[in-house]
Amino acid sequence: MIQVHGGVSVQALADGRVWTAFTYMFVHDSVLHLVGNMLMVAFVGSRVQALLGPRSFLMIYFLAGLVGAGLQMAVYAFAKGELGVPIVGASACGFGLLMALASMLPEERITTLLYFIIPISSRLWTLAMVFMGLELFLGISALVWDAADSMWGQIASFAHLGGAFLGWYYVRLLGYGGHPMTYERLWRERQPARRAQRHAVARVRRARATPEIVLEAARKRQQEPGRSGLAIMEDVDSILDKISTHGISSLSEEEKRLLDEASREISRRDRRP
Repeated sequence: MIQVHGGVSVQALADGRVWTAFTYMFVHDSVLHLVGNMLMVAFVGSRVQALLGPRSFLMIYFLAGLVGAGLQMAVYAFAKGELGVPIVGASACGFGLLMALASMLPEERITTLLYFIIPISSRLWTLAMVFMGLELFLGISALVWDAADSMWGQIASFAHLGGAFLGWYYVRLLGYGGHPMTYERLWRERQPARRAQRHAVARVRRARATPEIVLEAARKRQQEPGRSGLAIMEDVDSILDKISTHGISSLSEEEKRLLDEASREISRRDRRP
């Protein structure tokens, strides 16, 4: 009963049960089916969330589920005319997360248990390609061979392939999937963005402070012989640039004195009635 009302199919959508496009991802036909999918989602999903954040994790999960179900229904409706067989399970979501992680960290080596017994160590991308090849074989053979359809036709192989494509495409849009990515390289690539963000904040603060500081400092020091107002403005501006780039600790005593004078002049002006 749960599968009938929670599983998605062309007939269910045609009958107006549009919520099944989402509920099918949480409905399973056995405990083993549920446990297997949850282990996959937990293993690869935790790493995807650590790399991309919870928002991207949820986007990949649900979009992979939608695309996977759509591909499965389209293929079977066109090839076999099946409209009412419900699809259940989070496998498409898990395959989407797996392909997303493999696209970001193709060289990462992981160890899996074949048949939950034999440990196998391989590159993450190699493992993902083995899964994709197996799903493609299972899906096509179930379509063209009646014996295969009776043995493993209940496996939604095209849903797995559709979810995997979505996971790959999503991270490609984010800029991953070109040169091999590692955790170390990901950390290094984030550093310029963080420095640029800090510099942008410093530039905003400088832009707010520069007009008053420059004008007041220039007005105070214009009386010094041999120094023009333009030269003083350039000095103060260069000091602010130096703070933005290297921090206030890099200033010399003369530069600190100039900024202190500008600050005191502004304070005196603010106290005037």
